[in-house]
Amino acid sequence: MTARRRLLAAASATFALAALTACEKPAPLVTVVSGGESVYAEAVAFCFDEGSTLDSGTCATRHEGATRLSVRAGDKIGVDVDKELTDRSWQLTLVDPNSPDSPQTSPTIVDNHYFSFTAPGLAPGGRLMLVVQTLDPAQQPTGEWQFELIPRA
Repeated sequence: MTARRRLLAAASATFALAALTACEKPAPLVTVVSGGESVYAEAVAFCFDEGSTLDSGTCATRHEGATRLSVRAGDKIGVDVDKELTDRSWQLTLVDPNSPDSPQTSPTIVDNHYFSFTAPGLAPGGRLMLVVQTLDPAQQPTGEWQFELIPRA
């Protein structure tokens, strides 16, 4: 084997190894729908290992930022989670970014794949953060998805 072929073979093997180690298990998706429009997002943070919580610092973190969805006041907003998440309970929290000290958490802990609620009124230019969190049996968060609700014109 020539030196050039050995170099190419070594480079190919290194690339293949790097590609394999770069593969990560994908986090479950959450889809939000309203007014005929739907968006989905991968978790901002997700704990694959049982017994881990977001506070433990051992969970996978992914893309940063929220996925946007335009909504009209009074329309239904539906939240659909992957089947894997129905094994865990989950809840919704609405947060006004201008008033983050007063989040509105859904009083319902959801244990099936779908939940809907009525869109609140948003002022033009306003926004509301919809945070979906999975919970462990002690109600500690084990995953988080973020959506930014903006007023539909």
